[in-house]
Order: sequence, then structure tokens, then C-alpha cells
Amino acid sequence: MLLVRRVGAVVLALAAVVIWFAMAPNESSDRSTDIAGVLSDYELNNARTQGAPQQQVVNGWAAKDLLTIIAEQQNGSVSDERLPALAVVLVFGLALHIATSTRPADPDGAVSGVVEPAGDASPEPSALS
Repeated sequence: MLLVRRVGAVVLALAAVVIWFAMAPNESSDRSTDIAGVLSDYELNNARTQGAPQQQVVNGWAAKDLLTIIAEQQNGSVSDERLPALAVVLVFGLALHIATSTRPADPDGAVSGVVEPAGDASPEPSALS
């Protein structure tokens, strides 16, 4: 049982490492050029405004464009599936532990049979001289 438990632990550890690196999500796309374009349009339009109502319109356009970029980022984002897969490995580890653990023979939890005391590892002081 000890060999099965150790081999199972090694297999589960390797599976966890493979899951962590193989299931890593892809890098998200860089939106810095889109953001820079929105901000430059905002500065150009804001320079031509004459009064608070026109500034509110320009600010609304910039907010709409930035929110569109955020929505596109969220729509294209990839979810990380590593944690659920590692939870499955954890469940397999618990199942391996339960399957390889010793169980009492009687249903009430008492161990049947005679238990022999272990030999005394320390010698008598009189035996040393």
C-alpha cells in the first residue's frame, strides 16, 4: 500500500505541474494603440470646444470610446481553467488516500487480534557492563 500511495502521489504531483503550465491562458491582446488613439482624438476635439456643453459632448464621446475598448477586452478575454482542473487532481488525491488507508476490521472501530508490544530498543543498564 505504501508503494501505491507514493507512486500515486508522484503521478498526482506531475499532473498538477502539467496542468499549471499546459493550461495557462494565452496572453491578452494589447490595446494601448486604441487607447492612445481615443485620447488623441479627445485632445483634438477638446481644443476646439467653446463652453461647457461642447466639453460635455466631447467627454461623452471619449468615455464611449474607452468603454468600447474595455468591452472588447472583456469579450476577448480567456478564462483560466487551471483551478477547476487542480481541484479534480485534489479529489483524486483524496480518493487515493482513502483507498490506500488501513481500515479497522470491526465495524465499531476496534482492531481485532492480539497486538504484540514492540521490542524494547534500549538495553538494560546491567547488560552494558
